[in-house]
Amino acid sequence: MTSNQVAVRRALHLGSTRELTFAGDGVALSGQIDYPAIPKPQGGFPLVFILQHAGCNTRDCYDHYAALALECGYAVFRWDKRGTGRSGAGGRGSTTQDAVYAYETAVSQDHINPRRTIILAQGAGTGLLGSSFGLFARVQPPYRVILISNLLDEEAILAIEAPLHIIMSDNDWNPWDKYAEAACAAHNAAYSYGATYYVAENSDRTLSDLSDPAQGLHRGARDMLQEWLSEAHPARQLLPPTFTRLNN
Repeated sequence: MTSNQVAVRRALHLGSTRELTFAGDGVALSGQIDYPAIPKPQGGFPLVFILQHAGCNTRDCYDHYAALALECGYAVFRWDKRGTGRSGAGGRGSTTQDAVYAYETAVSQDHINPRRTIILAQGAGTGLLGSSFGLFARVQPPYRVILISNLLDEEAILAIEAPLHIIMSDNDWNPWDKYAEAACAAHNAAYSYGATYYVAENSDRTLSDLSDPAQGLHRGARDMLQEWLSEAHPARQLLPPTFTRLNN
């Protein structure tokens, strides 16, 4: 491994990566699982499973979320949708079933604690999760759920039977007072899991910081995600300070 590769791994808190090929619904899919550079907790690493937005974006578009989760001591599973990246293409088959197969593959990986799986869904991925939550829960009920650029309103959000956190931009074309504030209020009225939200001011709907494009992920959104993930880590008290710090 070159010194540059070592520096990148340290910067991302990346211990190791495993490339995976797995069966989707009539198509071969490609993905990867990243492990953090810390000792494995008793019972295995907690996992962040990324359920991506629609479109032609690949797993690499979620590097910033993967890096943040690794920093907080989580393993991360991400994959290329059919027709993108290194996955095969096919006109037949269900993209929803592809996602369920990807989830099934993720929670069955070595060194993972499946009972500590957090699903992070973005944009259209939030809609897919809401319409098919039972299929995912049948494989493994998620420990928590993060919805970014949420598309689930006060009624649809009730499909998510898990603790959840919603993050939306103040510039999202869906109003945050409906898809974050009201959705969380409805969820809290129906369940005792706990639902919270954060609105990233002066960001675009992908949570990129409009005031400082070089920064990438909105600072406030990053801080909130870091706090939420760190608090949910089963071995938080054993993590090095760099894995549990909050940005000032």
